[in-house]
Amino acid sequence: MTNLLKVVVFSLGVIGAYTLFATTFTPAIKPEPPVTDNIPASTGMTLARFAALGERLYNGKGSCGLCHNPVGGRAPLLDDVALRAAGRIKEAGYKGSAIDATGYIYESMTTPSAYVVAGYGVVGSNDGQSPMPDVSREPIGLSAMEIRAVIAYLQQRAGAAITVGPDWTAKETR
Repeated sequence: MTNLLKVVVFSLGVIGAYTLFATTFTPAIKPEPPVTDNIPASTGMTLARFAALGERLYNGKGSCGLCHNPVGGRAPLLDDVALRAAGRIKEAGYKGSAIDATGYIYESMTTPSAYVVAGYGVVGSNDGQSPMPDVSREPIGLSAMEIRAVIAYLQQRAGAAITVGPDWTAKETR
């Protein structure tokens, strides 16, 4: 019994020493303030500059590349989504209201379950529900102009014509 008591006292002494050292001698780490992107005013912005803003948002605030990448397979690749979008709205599984490719991309960002690419739905939903969040809400929280900028970037990335600008509005009358 005395050996057990010695081990317990020794263990508590070591834990106490580490705790004392950690709280006394290590500096407190203050979290960085959230990154704020200085979004330029949309007036007078060229489409190329607007698409460049979209790329910054895609890789930064939007965090799109965390899931839409070739490594993890968590979400479909978006390399040519602007070219595939027009065909998607004609597919039987499409439940949205977009009438063109740009509207489909917008809808995919704000109502992701309108069309779920086969194999990427929530497990058990038979690809009827998307795990992707609405990017206009928290935790991502893109503004309408930021969503349009990401769409412009995706169109540019696919080699398609940029059909969305800072003042574009979605047409949804299907």
